[in-house]
Amino acid sequence: MKRFWKWLDEDFEETLLMLLLVAISLVMMAQVIMRYFFHQSMSWPEEFCRFCFVYSGFISMGYCVRKGKMLKVDILLGLFPEALQKALDLVSRLITLAFFMYLAYHAWFATANSMRGGMKSPAMELPMWIIYAAVLLGAFLGTIRQVQDLYHLFKPKSEEALR
Repeated sequence: MKRFWKWLDEDFEETLLMLLLVAISLVMMAQVIMRYFFHQSMSWPEEFCRFCFVYSGFISMGYCVRKGKMLKVDILLGLFPEALQKALDLVSRLITLAFFMYLAYHAWFATANSMRGGMKSPAMELPMWIIYAAVLLGAFLGTIRQVQDLYHLFKPKSEEALR
């Protein structure tokens, strides 16, 4: 069980992103083969790949926080004293956490409203709440990873030595 939690903590988003990329590649390759060799076209691959692409975009938010690859402009940060740099870094992390929480809150209601609306996608006829859930999943993962990031920022150095 400990190995599962370690995988969940360290590799969850990366695994999902890899699976989505493989799915996009296989489905588009199948579509190309169908179109050029069998002169038939499937109606659903473009929509499927679009859904996978949307999910990969939102899942990558948590991945970027986990790997410390968030987009930031730090050229101005170097002009300030080190103490102010640390304070500004903390403020930026808290703002990011607030953004993810705000996004998750509103994505929850958007997903719920879409569930009640009952709309379906044109080609695959999947419920549209599935695509709205990508925002919710991404914001939830981003929130969790940002909380972890803040925890690692404040945890005592003795705990780091134990890891």
